[in-house]
Amino acid sequence: MQLTSSLPEPEPTPTTRKRGGRPSAEHAGEVDRRILDAATTLFLRAGFDATSCDQVVAMAGAGKATLYARYANKDALFSAVVHRALEGAAPAAPDLPAAMPVRERLRAVGLHLLQHALTEESVALLRVCLTTAQRLPALSRLVDQSGRDSGVASIVAALAGPAQDQIAAATAIAQRFIDLVIVPQQMRALVGDDREHLDAAAPRRVDEAIDLLARAGLLDAFED
Repeated sequence: MQLTSSLPEPEPTPTTRKRGGRPSAEHAGEVDRRILDAATTLFLRAGFDATSCDQVVAMAGAGKATLYARYANKDALFSAVVHRALEGAAPAAPDLPAAMPVRERLRAVGLHLLQHALTEESVALLRVCLTTAQRLPALSRLVDQSGRDSGVASIVAALAGPAQDQIAAATAIAQRFIDLVIVPQQMRALVGDDREHLDAAAPRRVDEAIDLLARAGLLDAFED
């Protein structure tokens, strides 16, 4: 699947070192970063099938031998890109006042999670992983589960806080909330809905989900 993206294109930054001997750890780390930056840009912009290792090394300003010394093949390179993206992907939970009513807490964290889930980078990563689901099923499951787990953790923290006896109930609410709010909006983004339209619809979708949960009595235990 061909993707378009405004993701910045990393500039090759050639470095010089004395011939012979092992490269310094600093130099090796810089080469790693350039390769992964280039691979990330190309995979998210063009998709897995349309990206080649030749393109990656050309953009990174590295040699093919350098790439293959680190990654056995394109699958391994793509896996490294995904794992690096996930390491920095989880949005920090918003700092919410303890006295804030439960509906307002849930609304704030829901809008926060949606803002992250609908970024160009998040949607592009999910899209390219979906196109490789048959080839790399474990990696696709990892991306899906990682996003869900971080969302659940943020909602549980907003609802239960340090109250250990409320974690199970808060987790059940978080799972439903994600299915009602985050998944549908992200699916709309995946099929090409305009980001402005999705952002405009976000408050209504969050409020409707909160109303459903409240009418089902699921928020009662968290009401003051």
